[in-house]
Amino acid sequence: MTVSALAGAVAAADGASLEEAVALIRPFFHDIGWFDALLAREVQAMAANSLHLPGFRASRSGAARHLVLVRTERIWITATVLDPVDSPETRVHFSGRVILCRPLNGARGTRYHLVDGKAVMIGVVRLAAGAVLEMDERREALCLHPDAAPLLFLRAQIAPPGPVHARIHDSCGGAPLRSAQADEGHARALMLLSLLRLQGRRDAAAQFAQALDAPLAGQRWAVMREYLALDTRGAWPALAAMARDEADADVRALAARTMAQIGGAPCPA
Repeated sequence: MTVSALAGAVAAADGASLEEAVALIRPFFHDIGWFDALLAREVQAMAANSLHLPGFRASRSGAARHLVLVRTERIWITATVLDPVDSPETRVHFSGRVILCRPLNGARGTRYHLVDGKAVMIGVVRLAAGAVLEMDERREALCLHPDAAPLLFLRAQIAPPGPVHARIHDSCGGAPLRSAQADEGHARALMLLSLLRLQGRRDAAAQFAQALDAPLAGQRWAVMREYLALDTRGAWPALAAMARDEADADVRALAARTMAQIGGAPCPA
């Protein structure tokens, strides 16, 4: 497996169904020759030039340090170092994605299932170095536990098409703590709408109206706020329709309350 072959697989997976995307990425976790070649290339470059820095984004979250090797809208592949900690993690994260995990030096972890809205522990698993764990983190989660030495592993996170629903639960009682919907396509669209609104582009009102067809209720309300800020009079019929027909009760109530605050259909500017 080569780095260029991985790039081709990621490009194909980005537009595929979830099952097809996982099938495209899976071989690169059973054969990590591409990773060995990538490390060798960067080590050679650093040996030749002491100022050379690999062109990968690095990040840290608590005890975990990540090197982001691949990053697209739906596919993340990272090399991670997980340091030992004095206090064990008390949260369980269901990422809403399918994950492939290959420990490079062996790993131990606690596995959870999402049952009736709670995180339920189903046991401890041990992974030998080179073993590949595949897990659907829409319903399952694994909390890794480094012992005396840091854990090293490769991890792929593969999102289904469309919005991703992530959840965080308490590891003791399993109760939900937080949840969030992630949709990078909508985030980019909303940023563009914000720019149009800041520029006063009322001629782009049709773009705002089209974006109101977003799949998540919170997304639809975010678009409506931008639309109202750009052109309150033009957005009024859509706001009235939202107050009447919106499937989500909270957003429907927000739309009705906003209409009451505005105090009736706005006069023409």
